[in-house]
Amino acid sequence: MKRSWLQHDGSGLGFFGQPSLATSPAWPHHGLLAGALRSTSGWLRTGSRARTLILTFIGLLFGLVFVAQWQSSLGETSAEQNSREAAIQRTISRLEAEQAQLKKEIANLRAQTTAEQQQRDQTESTSANLGKALALQRALAGTVPVRGPGIEILLDDSTTRTILPSEDPDNYIVHEYQIRDIVNLLWASGASAIAVNGERFVNSTSVYCVGSTILINDTRTSPPYHILAIGDAARMQQALDDGNTLRDLKARVQAYGLVLKVIRTGVITVPAFDGSIEMKHTDIAYTSG
Repeated sequence: MKRSWLQHDGSGLGFFGQPSLATSPAWPHHGLLAGALRSTSGWLRTGSRARTLILTFIGLLFGLVFVAQWQSSLGETSAEQNSREAAIQRTISRLEAEQAQLKKEIANLRAQTTAEQQQRDQTESTSANLGKALALQRALAGTVPVRGPGIEILLDDSTTRTILPSEDPDNYIVHEYQIRDIVNLLWASGASAIAVNGERFVNSTSVYCVGSTILINDTRTSPPYHILAIGDAARMQQALDDGNTLRDLKARVQAYGLVLKVIRTGVITVPAFDGSIEMKHTDIAYTSG
C-alpha cells in the first residue's frame, strides 16, 4: 500500500479535501492514530518553541558578538584617540621647548648685539676723538692745508728807483731776519698757521740767506713776499700797528721805501708743508713701567 502524507489543520480534512484520519469514522484504529497525531502535533509545537529558543539564543549571541566588537572598536578608537592626543601633546611640548630655547637665544643675541653696539659706539667715539686730535696735530705739524679767517701781509723791496752812491743797497731790500720777525710776531698774536710764498712754516722750518737769496724750507724764494696767517685778523692787525713792534723794519719802510702792509683779511687758505721732516739729534727714551 502506498503511503500518503497527511496534514492536520484542525478542520477534519486531509490532503485534497479528504476527511482527516483523526476525524474519519471509517479509518480503523482511529484512537491510536489520533493519539499519535496528537503526540506528533505536540512535538511539532515543542520543536517550534525550541527553534524559537535557538533562534533567540543565536540572535542574542550575535548581539553579544556585535556589542563586543562595537565595544572593542570603541576601545580601539578611544586608544587611538588617546594615542593621537598623546602624540599631539608631545609635539606641543616639543614646540614649546623649542620656542623657549629660541627666545633664550634671541635674548642672548640681543644682549650680545647691545654690548657690541655699545663697544662700537665707544670705539667710534674714541676714533672720532682720535681723528680730531690727529687732525689738530696734522694742522699743527703743517702736513694738511688749513682754511680759516686770517690776514695776508705784503713785504717787498723798496720801490725807490735811484740809490745814492753813499747809500747801502742792503737798506733797500728785504732780509731773512725781517721775515722771521714778522712770523714771530704773528705767532705771538695767536696765529695757528703761517706760510710765506707758499712755504708752510713748521717746527723744522729754516729761514736763512745765501748771498742775495732767501731760502725757506731749503726752497729759494724772491720778493715780493706774501705772508699768510690764519688766526684773529684784528689781533694780528693790532700787533702789526703797534709802534713798539718791528721798529727796525718800520724805520726802513719810512727811510728807504720798503713795502709792509696788510693787503686783505678774511678767509685764508694756508697750504700744507711739502718738505721732508727729518729728526736730527733725537733719541727715543724708554722707561720701565
